[in-house]
Amino acid sequence: MLVNKTNYKYGLIFTQLLLILSIAIIAQTWIKNGDWVNKAVDLSGGTEITLRFAGDLPADLEDKIANEYRLRPRIFRSADGGGISVTGKQELNATALVNFIESNGVTVDDSPSISSVGPALGSSFWKQAQLSILFGFVLMGISVYMIYRSPVPSIAIILSAASNMLETIAVMNLLGMEMSLGGIAALLMMIGYSVDTNVVLTTRLLKKEFGMEDFDKTVSSSMKTGLTMSAASMAALLAIIFFSPASVLTQIASVLIIGLFFDIPNTWLQNSAILRWHLRA
Repeated sequence: MLVNKTNYKYGLIFTQLLLILSIAIIAQTWIKNGDWVNKAVDLSGGTEITLRFAGDLPADLEDKIANEYRLRPRIFRSADGGGISVTGKQELNATALVNFIESNGVTVDDSPSISSVGPALGSSFWKQAQLSILFGFVLMGISVYMIYRSPVPSIAIILSAASNMLETIAVMNLLGMEMSLGGIAALLMMIGYSVDTNVVLTTRLLKKEFGMEDFDKTVSSSMKTGLTMSAASMAALLAIIFFSPASVLTQIASVLIIGLFFDIPNTWLQNSAILRWHLRA
C-alpha cells in the first residue's frame, strides 16, 4: 500500500521537500537570467530556420553547425525524411546556413522555413502567456471549490496542480529546455491533467465516512484508475516525441510527460495524505 497509517506523513514530507527544491531552482534561474524560465525565440525574440533533408546526416554535422554558429541545432526525423532546426536570439542568414549544410554533403529538399519574432512582440507574448496561466489557475480553483464546497479538498487539488507545474518548470530549467508558446500550452493542459487524477481520488473519498481500512482500500482502487490514465497519456505523448517532426508538438509532449511524472507523487502521496487528515481516517 503506497499510502497507509505508517508512511503517509513521510510521503507528504517528501512532496513538500520536492516542491521547496523546485522553487529554489526556479529562484536560481530568476537570479541568473532575470526570469523564471529560459525563454525560446517566440517569447524573447529571434529567428528560427528549419530545413528539410532526405537521407542520412554526417555524424559530426550537429557539432559543425554548433561551432560555426555558436548555436545547438535540433535534428528531427519522420517517416518522410527529417529536418534541422536552428534557433538564435539574433538574425540568421538562411542562405548561408543552407550553403554550409550542403557543403557538408547534405541535400536540402525544400526552401527553408523561417520564423522571426521581434523582441517587443516576444515580450508581449510572454506577458500574455503568464496572464493566461494565472487566469487558468484562478478559474480552476473557482471550479473546484464550487464542486466540493469545502476549503481543504479544494486547496489540496490546487496545491497538487501548482506543485506539478513548478516542479516541471524546475526540471526544464535544469535540463536547459527553453519555454516556448507550445510549452505554455502544455502547462495550461497540465492543469487539466492534474485535476483529473485528483478529482478521481477526492470524489471517491468524500462520498462517505471512512475508517482506516476503508480509506486505504479506496485510495488503492483510485490509484489503479489514476495510474492507468497517466500511463495511457504518457504512451501517447512518447509516440509524439518519437514520430512527430513538429517541434511545437514535441515540446508540448515533453513538458506534459514531466508534469505527469510529478503528478503521481503529488496526487497519491500529497493529496491522499491531506485528505486523510481532513477526514480523520
